Amino acid sequence: MIYKFIDNNGTFVVKNAHNISYLYFPLTNSGGTLLSSISPNLSGDIKQDNDHFLMPPASIEDIKNNPLSRREFFLKLLSHRNKIIRTSQAQKTTLEAGMLYHKMVYYYPEVSITVLTFIPYDLDVEITHITVKSRQTVEFVPTFFMPLYGRGENNLRDHRHVTSLLNRVKLDKYGIILKPTMSFNEKVHSVNETIYFVFGYDGKKDAPARQFPTLFDFCGEEGNLFYPAAIYRNKPVLRKKISASEGKEACAALRFKKIRLKKGHVAEYVFIAGITTDKNYLKSTFIKLNSTDKINSYLDKTKSYWQNTEDGTIRPKNRFNITSSNKNYNGWLKWVILQPTLRKLFGCSFLPHFDYGKGGRGWRDLWQDTLSLLLIDTESTKKLIINSFKGVRIDGSNATIITKDGNFISDRNSIPRVWSDHGVWPYFALREYMHKNGDIDILLKEIPYFCDHQFKRAKEIDYRFTDNKNMLKAINGAVYKGSILEHILVENLVQFFNVGKHNITRLENADWNDGLDMAPGLGESVTFSSMYADNLENISYIVNELSKKRKSVKLLEEVVLLLDTINKPINYSRPGEKIKLLNHYFEKTNKSVSGIKKEVGLSLIANDLKIKSKWLKSFIRRKEWLKYGFFNGYYDNRGKRVEGKTGSLMRMMLASQVFAIMSGVAKSEQIKEIWKSIRKYLYDKNLKGFRLNTDFKQLYMELGRAFGFSYGDKENGAFFNHMTIMLSFALYKRGFINEAREVFDSIYKMAVSRKSKIYPMIPEYFNNDGRGLYFYLTGSASWYIHTLIRQTLGIKYILGDLIIQPKINKKSPLGNISVDLTIKNKILKINYLIKTNKPSPIINGSIDGKKIRLSGNKLVVPISEINKLSKNKQHTIDITVG
Repeated sequence: MIYKFIDNNGTFVVKNAHNISYLYFPLTNSGGTLLSSISPNLSGDIKQDNDHFLMPPASIEDIKNNPLSRREFFLKLLSHRNKIIRTSQAQKTTLEAGMLYHKMVYYYPEVSITVLTFIPYDLDVEITHITVKSRQTVEFVPTFFMPLYGRGENNLRDHRHVTSLLNRVKLDKYGIILKPTMSFNEKVHSVNETIYFVFGYDGKKDAPARQFPTLFDFCGEEGNLFYPAAIYRNKPVLRKKISASEGKEACAALRFKKIRLKKGHVAEYVFIAGITTDKNYLKSTFIKLNSTDKINSYLDKTKSYWQNTEDGTIRPKNRFNITSSNKNYNGWLKWVILQPTLRKLFGCSFLPHFDYGKGGRGWRDLWQDTLSLLLIDTESTKKLIINSFKGVRIDGSNATIITKDGNFISDRNSIPRVWSDHGVWPYFALREYMHKNGDIDILLKEIPYFCDHQFKRAKEIDYRFTDNKNMLKAINGAVYKGSILEHILVENLVQFFNVGKHNITRLENADWNDGLDMAPGLGESVTFSSMYADNLENISYIVNELSKKRKSVKLLEEVVLLLDTINKPINYSRPGEKIKLLNHYFEKTNKSVSGIKKEVGLSLIANDLKIKSKWLKSFIRRKEWLKYGFFNGYYDNRGKRVEGKTGSLMRMMLASQVFAIMSGVAKSEQIKEIWKSIRKYLYDKNLKGFRLNTDFKQLYMELGRAFGFSYGDKENGAFFNHMTIMLSFALYKRGFINEAREVFDSIYKMAVSRKSKIYPMIPEYFNNDGRGLYFYLTGSASWYIHTLIRQTLGIKYILGDLIIQPKINKKSPLGNISVDLTIKNKILKINYLIKTNKPSPIINGSIDGKKIRLSGNKLVVPISEINKLSKNKQHTIDITVG
């Protein structure tokens, strides 16, 4: 690893981080209302959303090469023949980063400069606290620089100069206030109400002595950001005429009076940068932060917030922590646990690698992040789940972007399209919630459906659609509401019937692998047919459980058409019959529904789903198992099978095998063969990781863009952590413990290798060099935590009962381990004592010192016993595995 942990809170240091390219760190507040990125050379950006950037939007190359994406601090050493020191040109540095702050120390012969940056947990400002410490007697003039952009991301290329003409800069005593006159949009221009500001003061609370409010003022006619005239040529300060600061690219360059320091003495400077629409916020926030003591106090509060502590102890509410005997693993895991929260706040945009989209999370991201969020905060996650089901369309598709405030957007780039896997994930997450809380009544909660201009899974577009409430209506004009159970049935039953000529679920515009996006006509996804088959089986089980409480439920009469065994059974072996039934359903639900509900027996629903699941699993086993020892997962846009041997080339994709294993489609003997094939074709002996696919050695225009990427990057053969951890989960689930552990451990080993060149986290993928790319905002973190808890540590739930069935031994990097969590508002600490190097069952277990009876090789704590536990104390479960 390139870093070293220095405490038990995940705080780490990196020596000379400035010599490692493309590093960056996220900063934000509790609500994600201000988002920031910062690198060792202080590059990055600050923004509220896609339309409000304080600094210019920064992509990954900007981090390394663009001075216009950089905060910078200059010292002109008057005592050393006007030598210029700047933070971007240090020869030696130390980075320290923690929850959630970033501190760089830059070393020079004359001074050291410490730059601390953080966003207070409850404010919309980024704070930069700079401390200059003399290593000899020095006299200097300090200047802080931050580029100001003050508009939306699209204006970086679209009307960049024209929008700069809108800029109006006010020179405040303490800094710069930028308020453009308009928000420029050729569709509809509007008056701008957003204020961008940067204030500064020194350790004595004195204001800057001088200001340079525009880039031209700072750089001069002859200069640039590599050699700004204001620094190198003693360019005089701007005249304080407001007109001189209109219609120019702005910056906050704040100069302070000269100061003389004896050896070992310090000078401090504080800078406050933010975005607001309330001019009163400027003064009120400045008052909260107008001394170094206040800054230090806010830093402590912010650390405590992100560490989830009060007075050094974990808060009882939202209690979740994992501690092993491996200190490095503990520190690394704290950042992995934080990642789903960061993605909730940042969405899938707004960090340098994630230079796409306009904010918000994707549909798949939303549901998979709940897997870990449920461990941390069950109640708010329940609300999130219920609200998110409102994004389901009556055709089984869904809105694809969910904004921070819980609203839905049809698609990231206004392109009518659907992903074939999206119907899988909502039930997958809901199932976790129901089992943890013993709450199956949530299935009866009635909510609306999403409705927009797309119908029949984007085959039909209504460009005249104007209903901005985006809710499905009945023919009488009333908003239609159906149960969450009904929503689940729609998602999964539609995809059972939505097949191509091979009787496999249509690939449509892609599935989990977004790179398979060029087979909308004849493409089919065996991979997710397997998962829909598994969902149908699991929904059948939960419906049977619901039938113990009530005999029937009301379903929209059109939805009942999809339960064909109740009405008029069709022959599932004939894709034409499936498509005909589906088209009939689409016509019945096109643009509106009847609103009429039928009472349907739950046992009949459960039986229908079970029949469909059994048929589909059997069909895939018979038709898609290849003689080479693995499953085919796809058909391309010519209707041709994708995987298997083509000439002398073997084509194999990891996702095809993962979901066949996870879903139960693959039988145990087949899993053994699949594992041999994975080791043979997808395992990299040098980097000791598992690739997403073999090298197809062609541009595959009939399947997707992925095959245009360099092999070993992104969706074309990278070590893609999301799929790798799902492979581990699947193998654990099916009882292949040694194989699962090898895959599970490979992620940690690659992440902490010096080759990865990353901070502690799980990146989206590792490339051919073992380098990690796409930091923090990846679903692999949620799945890693989910796999660690549910499989490795074996903490599961069945309708509220706690089941503990660990799959760990002494060879694991975890060693002995303990887990702090809450179950039904009861605080639990589960301690594992491992006595063997082999996967072994539990020897004994106790709760608060009282023995718990084992059920086979599992420890079971019924929900009735959990309910008896007091809420005001920690309860300890001790487990011995041997």
